[in-house]
Amino acid sequence: MIKRNISWEIVLAGIAFIGIAIYLLANIPSDSSSTYAVSDSEKNLRTAPTPPSMPSAIVIDLQNLKSLKNLDQLRNIKDLEKLKEVEFEIKNLDKFIQQHAQNEINEESLEVELQQLEQELQKVNQNEFNVKLQDQKLYINQKYDVDESQWTEVSSGVFVYQDSFSAEDLQSVDFSIEFGNLNIVGNGSSNSKVTLRATGDIENPAVITKQLNILKNSANSEGKFEVTTVKGSSISEMINLEATLSVPQNIALLAKTSGGHITASQLKKSQKLNTSGGHITLSDIDGTTNAKTGGGHITANRVFGDITMSTGGGHIKMDQTGGNLNVKTGGGHIDIQDAEGSITAKTSGGNISSSIKSVQDQLRFSTSAGNISLSLPKDIDADLDISGTSVNLEDGFNFNGTKNRGSITGTLNSGGLPIVINCGYGNVNISTNN
Repeated sequence: MIKRNISWEIVLAGIAFIGIAIYLLANIPSDSSSTYAVSDSEKNLRTAPTPPSMPSAIVIDLQNLKSLKNLDQLRNIKDLEKLKEVEFEIKNLDKFIQQHAQNEINEESLEVELQQLEQELQKVNQNEFNVKLQDQKLYINQKYDVDESQWTEVSSGVFVYQDSFSAEDLQSVDFSIEFGNLNIVGNGSSNSKVTLRATGDIENPAVITKQLNILKNSANSEGKFEVTTVKGSSISEMINLEATLSVPQNIALLAKTSGGHITASQLKKSQKLNTSGGHITLSDIDGTTNAKTGGGHITANRVFGDITMSTGGGHIKMDQTGGNLNVKTGGGHIDIQDAEGSITAKTSGGNISSSIKSVQDQLRFSTSAGNISLSLPKDIDADLDISGTSVNLEDGFNFNGTKNRGSITGTLNSGGLPIVINCGYGNVNISTNN
């Protein structure tokens, strides 16, 4: 059996490898597609579209590497080796992984090992990336040597605009772009930076300057940064745009794009994120979160607080969540694992799967046409109101009530918290998780 401390180093090195490789891949789309499944038995029901590429700013939380083992990217490390665009020597990092897999590392020496990893990463394309280790978090950001507040060509067909400003007096930031992807990363300082990265067949940065309007205001408590196209411009058809905002963690944030993907991490106050059709990816979020997409998927890891998520038809996948959770999709699957608090989840035509660590209020799950699988603590005190085409409650529960083929009503243990499950057309299965 592999020890926990050895696994930490393997996972850490693997994630760092992915982070550096993705930078080099930039905006190159993936050729592969993946099947998004709520459970193994349901994995072939729907096929998800190709997921978005990773952003060009990554924060890796080294204090909670266990959950990172489940990232889809970790399963595709070998696939990156096949891509010609990955222009660094993989063998050196492979040796590093093997070296740490053979050593037993205690908690006291973890910081030393992380610093050694940072030094190794600094050797990889050191002129192109900033790699910083702080508070057991690894920050990887692409480095640009450009003048502030103007477009600069950093390589053939790649243009960058940067704007740094103090956020010491800011209470909120409104950050929106008319098209393209948004990346938001919370930081532990009072400084902020906006980086716009455009790639395309453009002769010089003046073309972008003339066709993109950049509105910025950080002079009062409500900061604003907005990117729009000049009337009649076709710039959105000529370039791929990616915007990255580094902002203090405790600032209220409103972020919007009309069609691209949104990623956000390390935010601690209130976050309202909206895209007309892209995917939304969240990690290490606390406070009040509202994420909405017109049709993309929503993926969240370690998100806590008052959470509202909705998509017009994509899947919703969450791991390690707590608080008051309300999620809805017009037709996709919902998968909520390792959850605490209260949950309301609804889909018009997909499956729902959830494992619950503890319940503080209520659990309500509803699908018009799909299956629901729920895993609960054996000692939970709850009132059950369950209906579906076929309903099954595992014998391990202390149940008192009425069981029929299509419904269950009664109590678990002493009763108390409501658990309401409704399948218009589908099966319900409830099992114990301890």
